[in-house]
Amino acid sequence: MNDSSENLSQRLRRSFASENSTDVSPDLSPDVVHGAADRRAPRLVNHGRVTRAASLSVSAVAAVAVGALVVANPFAPQPLFTAAGTGTASALSAASESADADLRIAQWIDYEYLPGDGLSTSGGRGSVYALQRTGSPESVLADVSARYGVEGAAERTEYFDEQYPSYVVGPEDGSAPSVTISWVGTANWWFSNPGGYPQVTRDDETEFVEPRLEDSLAPGEAEARSLAHEAFTATGLEVAPGDITVTVDPYQTMASAYLTVDGVATALDWGIAWSAQTGELVWAYGHAIEVVERGTFDTVSAVAAVDRLSDWRWFGAAGPDYQGGYSILAAESGVARDAIDGGADAPVSSPEGSEPGEPGVGEPVPAEPTEPGEGEPIPTEPEPLPEPLPEPETVTVTVEDAEATLLLLWDAEGNAWLVPGYAMQQPEGWWNAVVSLVEGVIALPEPIDPGMIEPGIIEPAPAEQ
Repeated sequence: MNDSSENLSQRLRRSFASENSTDVSPDLSPDVVHGAADRRAPRLVNHGRVTRAASLSVSAVAAVAVGALVVANPFAPQPLFTAAGTGTASALSAASESADADLRIAQWIDYEYLPGDGLSTSGGRGSVYALQRTGSPESVLADVSARYGVEGAAERTEYFDEQYPSYVVGPEDGSAPSVTISWVGTANWWFSNPGGYPQVTRDDETEFVEPRLEDSLAPGEAEARSLAHEAFTATGLEVAPGDITVTVDPYQTMASAYLTVDGVATALDWGIAWSAQTGELVWAYGHAIEVVERGTFDTVSAVAAVDRLSDWRWFGAAGPDYQGGYSILAAESGVARDAIDGGADAPVSSPEGSEPGEPGVGEPVPAEPTEPGEGEPIPTEPEPLPEPLPEPETVTVTVEDAEATLLLLWDAEGNAWLVPGYAMQQPEGWWNAVVSLVEGVIALPEPIDPGMIEPGIIEPAPAEQ
């Protein structure tokens, strides 16, 4: 063994021997020493003195471990849910007829939101509530059908989908009363009695006579409020009679009420209506849910929340105090008038607060065929964009009023939540509402770059089946 090999062998023996040990490490063969550089290093454990090299290695591993904890800490609080990210896209598709013009305007206006002097700079705390479905679609339909006198067993609807399970009791063709439920979100159910509106046959020689309010056979305001209170409480809504809004017109009498949580009227509502011509109950809707508190969390100040007005991912639905009026119900006055008048051009809308994609009460009446083809729409060419494109106009909006409230929010799985937020009044009088939870309590969807949306390429939303 040459001197260098012998010195290395001795140093290795000493480095792996305990300071108090009397054991002597065996001599290393020169072949082992000279071939060590080409071999995979074994895992060596020294329970005695630790060499400086070993100390550096442990420090390096520890540093990597700490870095890994910073990137993905398994003990860090996880978001309650991920907010839905398709609402904006759905809204754009649904409004495809005017989308081109709206997008052209939107891309040429840059809104800048500033907090007014009167807004608070203090954060706070707020509770988050999950709106959980109760029972089963069959049990809910059985209860609602029994209440409204609809006979039959629950069956899958014609448009049933595993991602959007829906069931019905009664016929789906509008030939008789029926009750339908969508077993997603808040388990929205709706009752429809198409025969409650008399069908009037008209020809060119018949003049339609506008009904008069004094001739209405529907319940009066006081009776309607009492009947609505009984119906709402029987189907899961706890509401005081004084919190029920009744609207009377020559075509129908409607009543509506909103789910109230922690003293706040939310955006989730129940509704019911009677025909003025027959006095019959013509539609009703509600939800099969229970409100489950999921904890109390920190919230940002009103001043800090103003910045969120520029990011649609923070938006939520506020209650009736910030909607500018009562709910737009499924069979509002115009729809009732069309049903009586035999109008063919007015589709039936869905109840406000219902899940996206739900069918309304009844089916839309198809429009008359238009040229150039039987039932084919007249093709239109989008207006060309001006060249060069104008620079966006900057409009500064100062928010002077922000009120704490609860917002209805949907998660990526289709479930409904109530979260703390602010309703902020705009100079024109209408309200925007943004979530006030601090970042991290809920996860946000990926942002959408408005610049990636080109006017004129949005396809119309497919018709509901």
